[in-house]
Amino acid sequence: MKVLLIIVVFNFETGSELHTNLDFAAEADCHASAFASFQEIDDAVEIRAMAIAEGQEMLEGTMIAYGGQDGEIGMYACNTLRSTSG
Repeated sequence: MKVLLIIVVFNFETGSELHTNLDFAAEADCHASAFASFQEIDDAVEIRAMAIAEGQEMLEGTMIAYGGQDGEIGMYACNTLRSTSG
């Protein structure tokens, strides 16, 4: 099983940064890596599930990272790849 991490770090000055990583064999490791990445930005990071409004399309399991001042600093999702090709 491969787990894909898609992480977006919000940067309102230079534009948001997108990173992907396929190095995970377990979803828990993916979530831990995302949390550690956001901790590098803000030690007081808090992760919450994204509330998705009805009719809005969003990647399943999308999480929002909040900094110590409760502002959003990024978002991520960890998803198991369904295809074995590649």
